[in-house]
Amino acid sequence: MSNANEPDFQELEPLPDLPLTEVAVGAPTKARGPGEIETAPLMLQQAALVLGIAALLPWLVSEGFDLWRLIAKVVILIGGWAAYCGVEHAHGKRTPLDGIGKANKLALPILAYVLLLTGIGLTQISAKWQGMIEASALAVAALAWTQVHGYSLGGKFNPTWALIIPMFGLAALVNIFVVIGLDKPVLVKALAVLGSLGVAGAGGFAGKTMFVSIKEAKAHGEAKKRAASEARMAERRAKRGQ
Repeated sequence: MSNANEPDFQELEPLPDLPLTEVAVGAPTKARGPGEIETAPLMLQQAALVLGIAALLPWLVSEGFDLWRLIAKVVILIGGWAAYCGVEHAHGKRTPLDGIGKANKLALPILAYVLLLTGIGLTQISAKWQGMIEASALAVAALAWTQVHGYSLGGKFNPTWALIIPMFGLAALVNIFVVIGLDKPVLVKALAVLGSLGVAGAGGFAGKTMFVSIKEAKAHGEAKKRAASEARMAERRAKRGQ
């Protein structure tokens, strides 16, 4: 799921080793080092973290905590951890799941997705489709956060998550008004409203990430063109001086 073929969503590849130049806003550009990420990926990772925390609450199922939904979310968290270990292993880091990762490079990603889908499926034991949405929000949060973490280690940035998270945010925004009108215990309603506010906030923040991502992609592209142009000019001057 990548929009790499569209100019506005090109992956932010490191700049080549060319002379530093000034972007349109006047800031020098340079190659991204390990652990360094731009504003848009950082915002997306923060939005994913907020979504993950809020999704742990019973924000859409206005019946409080349920045993099977709790078990489902625990399984999803384990799946998210497996995905994290997969990213770490792929970039040469040591993890507790290295034994699985060494068997096949796809072993850890497959394990992660199996656990995530299993967790989502477990919510149906409670026969509540809202529980599946809650679990899906937690799974998306885990995958989005992990993907940005992989980008910070030298992988590629996929802004598609910035389109998915706002969908949960919109559902949470509508749910706030629905919950307020329900005849439920105060604590149950409070948990649902609190979780919905967190999910809605994460959705709005992720949506903003998309616009920042577009802006950064354009600035990055302009910087690459300017750097390449100056490099060609420097090469021509060097040839004239020979």
